[in-house]
Amino acid sequence: MAKGIFPRFMQYVSVAGEDECWEWNGYRRGGYGSFKMFGSLMCAHRVSYELFVRPAGDHMMVCHKCDNPICVNPDHLFLGSAQENMDDKISKGRHQGAKKGSRHHFAKLSEWQVKEIKLQIGEVSQYFLADKYGVSQTIISNIKTGKRWGYVL
Repeated sequence: MAKGIFPRFMQYVSVAGEDECWEWNGYRRGGYGSFKMFGSLMCAHRVSYELFVRPAGDHMMVCHKCDNPICVNPDHLFLGSAQENMDDKISKGRHQGAKKGSRHHFAKLSEWQVKEIKLQIGEVSQYFLADKYGVSQTIISNIKTGKRWGYVL
């Protein structure tokens, strides 16, 4: 078995070309590679950044330019705050909330149906509307209060 952190880490890495993803072949948790170092389980891409580039610091996140969660190529990694990481995720369309309304993969209603519902709220019961549109009464209530579909006028 390899001694030292660097050789032990590298035994789980499939090094490809300089511009390609170096994929992690070790333990994975939550879609990301994991590596045990100094008694703690750490994200493999963070370990890679710290081994090849510099310490990341406690309040910074190691983010992927390539959007491949098992990539540990240091050229594909960059430091960012939690907000910068979220902004990057949203700008690339990987955030579940990035798709609004009927474009969201769990949407059961279209914008025009929500407009119809909003016109009928108060005139008929929320349960009637829920049954008519095939959703729960909670969804109708959330449309009424603006918790859901608030951007639809």
